Amino acid sequence: MMGQMSKSEILLESGTNEVEIIEFMIDKQSYGVNVSKVREILTYNPKSVSAVPQAYPSVMGVFILRDSTITLINLAKHLDVPMKDQDERLRVVMVCSFNNLTNGFLVDGINQIHRCSWSDVTPLPPIIAQHRPAVTSSVTINKRNILLIDLEHILADIYPATRLVYHEEEDPKHATNLGERHHEREAKHIVLAEDSPIVRAKTVSVAKEVGYTNITSFDNGREAFELVANLAAKSKSEGKPITDYIAALVTDVEMPQMDGLTVCRHVKEELGLKNLPVVIFSSLINEQMINKCKTVGADAWLNKLEIGDLVHMLDRFCLGKE
Repeated sequence: MMGQMSKSEILLESGTNEVEIIEFMIDKQSYGVNVSKVREILTYNPKSVSAVPQAYPSVMGVFILRDSTITLINLAKHLDVPMKDQDERLRVVMVCSFNNLTNGFLVDGINQIHRCSWSDVTPLPPIIAQHRPAVTSSVTINKRNILLIDLEHILADIYPATRLVYHEEEDPKHATNLGERHHEREAKHIVLAEDSPIVRAKTVSVAKEVGYTNITSFDNGREAFELVANLAAKSKSEGKPITDYIAALVTDVEMPQMDGLTVCRHVKEELGLKNLPVVIFSSLINEQMINKCKTVGADAWLNKLEIGDLVHMLDRFCLGKE
């Protein structure tokens, strides 16, 4: 298991609603993340870590990996899981890359990689999710309940610059006629599918601040798709274009019930909504993911840190303006 992740291990066909999850342990609880985020797994060597003064409490320090300086985060401490004495030789570091950032996460051990369907992944009940914002959902495999971690949320705690913030008045592209543009946006219905509570809330907040007040959000892909399907049926029965009912669909890739690539493929192929703009808004955007987005017919794709670019993209698709 140690070493760099093989590309063949993590390459899945686009839009099949499948995902590969790497199961790791913190104390006796199983947690998981998408294998696509894991670059490699290293044996933990405490002597290789240099402490950083005044760092975030869960940041253990930094270490050097092939001439790059990597921040090491104690995942148990960040999740507020009671830490027990353990042989340091058994601990491992998951080196993860997403949102153009690379960080190491210290965990108690790696179990195995599972391939499963997003339909088997269940969002956390809202009453639990509000107290465990770093956990988005769970899946039961081999009678073990695996909690799926929101690594983006963890990094937003540690790196304020990764939080989704956008001030339109400071954007040179939108420095004038803000009132007029806001009025135009109010008439456009946007559907958002995003399982991370913090990303979903931030995206909705930014959208509403710039005038996209008619926004419907979901914490899973299936419900978002079902709404689009219902609106498609209504547009057909009333003889009106789909864009009269929904101006754009913005979807994450990793989501319970139905992933964003599958949502996009169903919207474009099953529903035949070639004219409905679909934007993939994900932390996994890289060359391989862009190819997958193209395969399922997505109209655009953006890294989650590019919230300002998402506003520009919605304006282009919904208002015909840059």
